[in-house]
Amino acid sequence: MTFKQFYLLGLFGITFSIALFLFFLWISHAKKSKKNSYYKDINQGLLFIIFAIFSWSVVAIYKIFDLKEFSLSYIINDRILSSMNNLFLLISLAFFPIKKKSILTSYFVRKEKWVINVFIIFSILIGFFTITDKIGDSFDFVSRLLIVGLDLLFSITCLSGLGYVLYYAYKELGFEKWTLNYIKITIALVSITQILLPLSKMIPGVLSLFYPYFLAFFIICITQLIFLIANYYSVLYYSLRNNSSLENTNYKEQDASSFEISEILSIVIGYNKENKLFYLTLVFKDQFQKQFEQTNENPKLLQPLLYWLLFSVAKKQNIMLTHQDVALAKYRMVDYWNKESDFKLTQELLFFNESGYFEFKLNEENITLCEKDFYKSKLSVKELFKKYFICFVPQDIKTTQQLNNKKNADKYLLDNFEDFYKNILE
Repeated sequence: MTFKQFYLLGLFGITFSIALFLFFLWISHAKKSKKNSYYKDINQGLLFIIFAIFSWSVVAIYKIFDLKEFSLSYIINDRILSSMNNLFLLISLAFFPIKKKSILTSYFVRKEKWVINVFIIFSILIGFFTITDKIGDSFDFVSRLLIVGLDLLFSITCLSGLGYVLYYAYKELGFEKWTLNYIKITIALVSITQILLPLSKMIPGVLSLFYPYFLAFFIICITQLIFLIANYYSVLYYSLRNNSSLENTNYKEQDASSFEISEILSIVIGYNKENKLFYLTLVFKDQFQKQFEQTNENPKLLQPLLYWLLFSVAKKQNIMLTHQDVALAKYRMVDYWNKESDFKLTQELLFFNESGYFEFKLNEENITLCEKDFYKSKLSVKELFKKYFICFVPQDIKTTQQLNNKKNADKYLLDNFEDFYKNILE
């Protein structure tokens, strides 16, 4: 038995046994997915992780029975199998139950869309490998560099994403800095092996002499990474089952919608110029009085967010809104938040109602409006405030101008709206 065959058998044994362990873990919690959407997301992510780890086993088996030279067809098949591993790992990122919000996690809000986008990227990558196989007249250094380099970039991007998610996943479970630093080091070392292994085969000479050592280094690093993943899911399921505060509220058998907001502390509305996203951020406390901050982002200025802006401006001007469409506006505002968050909001918590006049319960100093001039430049914002303009007119003017008459109200709107709108977001 050669060193490389021993390495491949070792890789197969490690990856297959861990994949089998995680599969049994998945089986033991599969029934809970039908009763609890929170468990459903975790179990879906774990299933993708199992596929990813098992794909390493497939790679090992393939290489055991196909130990050819570094030919074009061999490297293309090898990179395709490697990309399958990256595909499943990348998909699984959206299903880790982390609360950390960032540019990366903003892509995970719509999990179905994330899965579709990753499959599109994977299809493009496989297409590139296939085309290279068809048009390659000779297998020179440039051909190797293109194929391996693209897969290398995909692999390191995937590992970086996995490291980021694992870091915060462990952190939110309560692990201290030593474990978190260990995760960083492991991800860095695995990424280094992804560079060293192909280089040692592509560049003849000194590096090729170290190839067996690089293989040993890789199997050590990949074992640590797989161990971190398996340990995380083991601890996660254990914590969900034994967390007393969750048990006391029958958390294990409830849907994720049972996470309720008990108090809103602040609201921030703005536009992220760098990412070109409109956003709504709430800081709130849940039913256990734990504080959270979550952001709902969207590239389009949707009507429900416009209503959030309208009520925010009205609160800052000490105006209570009344209009035939207020009831619909309130519903769409709450639904806009609840569709994107596991922490559910209610109209009773958000609005104060006084005989058909509505306003936010939150104090005006806890409402922040960012990028005011940008919002004011939007036609949809202007049209909304024009629709609700009568609500901002003082009562004494309404009486003297007899604005209960539609003709008088339309004339007053035409004469005074522009001056009103110039200062609306000041």
